[in-house]
Amino acid sequence: MFKRYVCNGDCEVYFSKFFDSLEEGFLLNEVICGSDGIPLDFKILELNNYFINMAGGSRENIVGKTIKELYPDIDTKWIDACGQVASSGKGMQQNIYFKTIDKYFKVNIISPIKGQVIIIFNDITDITDIMKANEVLKKHFILFENAKDIILYINADERIIDANKTAVEKYGYSRVEFLNMKLQQLRHPLTMKDYQEQMEMSSSYGIVYECVNVRKDGSSFPVEVSSRTTEINGELVRIHIIRDITERKQYEEKIKYLANYDALTDIPNRGFLMKQFKKILEQSKRNKYKFAVMLFDVDKFKSINDLHGHNAGDEVLKNIAKRLQENVRKADIIGRLGGDEFLVIQPFIKTKDDASNLANRMLDYVAKPVQWNNVNLDVDISIGIAIYPGDSDNMKDLIHNADNAMYFTKKKGGKDYNFYITE
Repeated sequence: MFKRYVCNGDCEVYFSKFFDSLEEGFLLNEVICGSDGIPLDFKILELNNYFINMAGGSRENIVGKTIKELYPDIDTKWIDACGQVASSGKGMQQNIYFKTIDKYFKVNIISPIKGQVIIIFNDITDITDIMKANEVLKKHFILFENAKDIILYINADERIIDANKTAVEKYGYSRVEFLNMKLQQLRHPLTMKDYQEQMEMSSSYGIVYECVNVRKDGSSFPVEVSSRTTEINGELVRIHIIRDITERKQYEEKIKYLANYDALTDIPNRGFLMKQFKKILEQSKRNKYKFAVMLFDVDKFKSINDLHGHNAGDEVLKNIAKRLQENVRKADIIGRLGGDEFLVIQPFIKTKDDASNLANRMLDYVAKPVQWNNVNLDVDISIGIAIYPGDSDNMKDLIHNADNAMYFTKKKGGKDYNFYITE
């Protein structure tokens, strides 16, 4: 009866047309197992047009091939599942991802006879979209939680709606505490004057800026903030990626310091000293002030290096700089020109007596012996002094004249000072 009324006597042709008309993929396979009985692959015995279109190619090029030949990157767990159904006869449902065509399918796996499986593929776009969305969310969460930078999500009311693990570690607040806070509470009060403008720029086209943030314990640290506003589920959300730049700022300060200060003595180096000299000169010209330029070096410094080594010489220079810093006025400027040569600028003097008083104090400060490896090193200096504006009105000549006066002191035996005398 079935053959007469349904198949018209040719059931094979009927079922072939039937399966080709299905809106699901149909695949009849023979499971290929290894010597240990573990499924390794499966060979395609029959398929319908849907699967041909899905796989690409023709029936002749697909039948007889294994699924790994068609999809080399297929998940081996799926082959294991087909093997279980083929051996047990118990069907199952699964979701499977084909990387080659970037699509998920809901599949039904059944076994008509032992060792074979029929797989029916349902192409449900929603499954693909949901699975892809879940993958994106999973990757986002991993990045969000493991980012070295602080990441905060802020809503239109300036409230924090999410904070990552680094934010918890850096600020000291728990996630629950963050959800009851506004972004402004993390900013140092002195940076708030720029806050509104920065947030407006974030809303417009994004902004990167530096400011200072405050931890729960009240301590502060410098940060670099990358802020951009985006729409999530119809709501405007501002994303802040915040980097702790404490180390960078310390490094920048160190570079700045080394550019201006002598590494050995921690007093201004020649470059910075000349900048300060220039400022004093300009102020004195405007306000008609006098100032003294004192140039000095260490008497018999070469002998100290030759007898006790350069480390001993370095110790002498460090002691000289320290003693001068501790005993001159804050307004006085001390710097190292190089080697054992130092320069002192004494601004706002009235007469040469002011310079003489400082020179005598300097001789006293420095004259104390420096201890080095249980040896007392005797230290004396020779000072030359030039006065602005009487001896010159420019930096070059003032230094040159002070230098001449210093060498005159040395010729007389050192341990003293002399003013420049016009020849």
